[in-house]
Amino acid sequence: MMLVAVAIVGLLAGILAPVLSNQLDDAQIRTERGNLKSLRQDFEGTYDALDYANLNESALPGSGLPAGITFTTFDQGDTFANRLYAPTIALDPAGWVTKLAQRRGLALDAAGTVYASTAGNQYVDLAFNHYRLQRCLIVGPTNENGRQRYLLLSLMAPADRGLVFPTADPTQTFNTLWDQNWDAVGAQAPAAWSALLTADQFAAWNAVASNRRTNASRLLLERIVQAKYTVTLANNSLTDTAWVDLGPAANAIIAAPNSGTNSSAGVAGFTTGVLAGRQIVVRRGATAAAAYEVQRFFLYADVTLTVQ
Repeated sequence: MMLVAVAIVGLLAGILAPVLSNQLDDAQIRTERGNLKSLRQDFEGTYDALDYANLNESALPGSGLPAGITFTTFDQGDTFANRLYAPTIALDPAGWVTKLAQRRGLALDAAGTVYASTAGNQYVDLAFNHYRLQRCLIVGPTNENGRQRYLLLSLMAPADRGLVFPTADPTQTFNTLWDQNWDAVGAQAPAAWSALLTADQFAAWNAVASNRRTNASRLLLERIVQAKYTVTLANNSLTDTAWVDLGPAANAIIAAPNSGTNSSAGVAGFTTGVLAGRQIVVRRGATAAAAYEVQRFFLYADVTLTVQ
């Protein structure tokens, strides 16, 4: 009887083990989706931060920032996989991970400090997922009218599966990642990748490895769009000049008395729009020395300002 009981227990264990493993896998993926949503919310919460060196993530080239501001270090569409699979991360003061860590109030070590994926501190927890692969925040093209796109990405698969990303064209890779539906259990790699990867590399993405999931379905994405807006100033004053700061770009718009309509779209660095969250300051006066502030706000819509 004891042998029969042991056999039954063994049979049940054999049946239940895959079920429990699949449930655990699903739970880990759900947890990671939640982690990415939380990171996205933190990221979007930095748009109006005035500290561009340590907090504001959208410190981007071509966004009208004055000289001397260090741009945020983002992942790029043609090289992000190098970091995704890297077993260590070095603390970059301008890195997107570092800025999110500072937003969360984490104490940081010295710049350049290298952490292994197994270090187990809060900085590492931000950078690495359950499979000890690094999360990536890829910046999209910076010249798009009306928007700036980002992709927050996490590959929830063991590194030894050797999944390969295209590297030929950063914009093409970004757009194929953005446009594809990765959410379904049977998700497939973008069709365009078949010409950018070897046949074996492409097939690996579409292979069903475990839990009825393709490897492509293990690529989790958060698509982030930071809007760009236009600031229009109508100066109808016969005596006063108007000065407008667009974020940290002081006096980006200078409107002479009775000059009519002036638009940020005509200012270098802002032709595709002013990034959401930038602080706008308007001053007026007969001279720069005598000018006084009349408006200050954070930009979250197209605005038209009037000086009478």
